Amino acid sequence: MVTDSAPARSVDPRRGRRSERNGGRRAARREPYLLMFPALLVMAALFLFPAVYNTVLAFQELTPYQSPGDATWAGGDNFVALFTNPATGSAAFNTAFWLTGVTVVVRLVFGLALAVVLQSAILERWRVRGLARTLVLVPWMVPPVVAVAAWRWMLDGNTGVINQTLVSLGLLDQGVPFLAQTSTVWFAVDAIIVWRELPFVVIVLMAGLQSIPKEQYEAAQLDSAGRWQQFLNVTLPNLRPVITVVILMTVIATFNNFVYVWLATGGGPGTYTQVLATQLYSTAFIGNDLGGGAAIGIVMTAVMAVFAVVYLRASNTVGKDER
Repeated sequence: MVTDSAPARSVDPRRGRRSERNGGRRAARREPYLLMFPALLVMAALFLFPAVYNTVLAFQELTPYQSPGDATWAGGDNFVALFTNPATGSAAFNTAFWLTGVTVVVRLVFGLALAVVLQSAILERWRVRGLARTLVLVPWMVPPVVAVAAWRWMLDGNTGVINQTLVSLGLLDQGVPFLAQTSTVWFAVDAIIVWRELPFVVIVLMAGLQSIPKEQYEAAQLDSAGRWQQFLNVTLPNLRPVITVVILMTVIATFNNFVYVWLATGGGPGTYTQVLATQLYSTAFIGNDLGGGAAIGIVMTAVMAVFAVVYLRASNTVGKDER
């Protein structure tokens, strides 16, 4: 019996090598993602899961004494209660103006001035530049809790060193309870924040100043530009990207800050210094309304997200126009 056999197919060795190369490329492209996967998993567990759970919690009713399984669906009631609460408007104003706006502007102005002074040649000639930079860093080394406790003692109306000094100099007849009266409490709280957080601004701006090429100042001097003109036409334009980052980081960190106001005044006198962060804590853990506190957190996050997007777009637009 005759059987037909199929002709043997010839294998192109180039095709095999090509497939091996393609497989190697695919493996090389996957390798960075595989190496990053553990870190991404940890970040998701630490950041993404709490964010998602907080969003879900904002639409539920739950107390700190209940398990998550006991939560009941509330829909948008938590947000309605938040926006109809008269205290929310006052807390939002305090957060945006007193806590964030005033302190960020003051830190930026004083931080830029100190950074310029610390970079000045006169400190180098006197050989005290290192000492001056170390002294500027001291407040940043102090934990916020310790800083607030120290300032509360110094600002005490009876035994505080500030009041005793002012009375001994004849500037006051009696001590002023800076943290207990509405006319002075926000100035005192802002002073604490500026004192503790100013070194960060100084360090970042000082690094920006060191990155400015000296040739630009030499060219400005050849054009007979004075120091003020050099500052306006050389220093500030070069520092604009750094200032953008400083403003963005300080606004976000300050807007969400809880420690300074709560430890200094507890939101008082009464609710005069209540901010959104302290309102969140009071609602969730004093009023036993975790859903209401989560709703405040969602609103704060949304406000900061909008600010970040708008500010960065505006900064990018300015940078493109300059180029």
